[in-house]
Amino acid sequence: MDREFYTISVYVDKDENLIGIPCGDSDKYGIADIDTVMLLKAPYTDSALENYINKVLDACYTKKHNDNVETSTIERYTKKKGFVNATKDFTMISIVKTRTNYSLMPTFNDYEKGPLAIDDDEHILLLNHKPGEMAEVIRGFIEVYLKANMFYKEKAELEAEKEKKQND
Repeated sequence: MDREFYTISVYVDKDENLIGIPCGDSDKYGIADIDTVMLLKAPYTDSALENYINKVLDACYTKKHNDNVETSTIERYTKKKGFVNATKDFTMISIVKTRTNYSLMPTFNDYEKGPLAIDDDEHILLLNHKPGEMAEVIRGFIEVYLKANMFYKEKAELEAEKEKKQND
């Protein structure tokens, strides 16, 4: 491991398919997402999930961030304008690999601000964690945050519909 850390963003859709985007050097930002998108279609085994995460981490720093493009990698991938709009249908998990461990951090999707990190639910795993341990954490995040985001979105839509009826 020749870098202090490697960081990836993993976006999870409603069907639990994964979109992984690694980081790279950026003259403008220091470190930012690169123009590499890696997919893992559901269903997948724990082993396939953990291999996928390591494959996305291995892609970090394989190219530089494109500082000449104003849009993010996820915006270009989804073909949606604006980061909040591009990420609204996903739950994002941030994964950082250091020389000693992995930090896995879920986000809650705020429909005005986009993904917000849930610091209280950060999970730290040692580099030599047991097989299946990382998959268990990720599947737990998917269960809690993907389902919670869907509930939050439905609740917001019902509130907006109720308000519209009251105003008509």
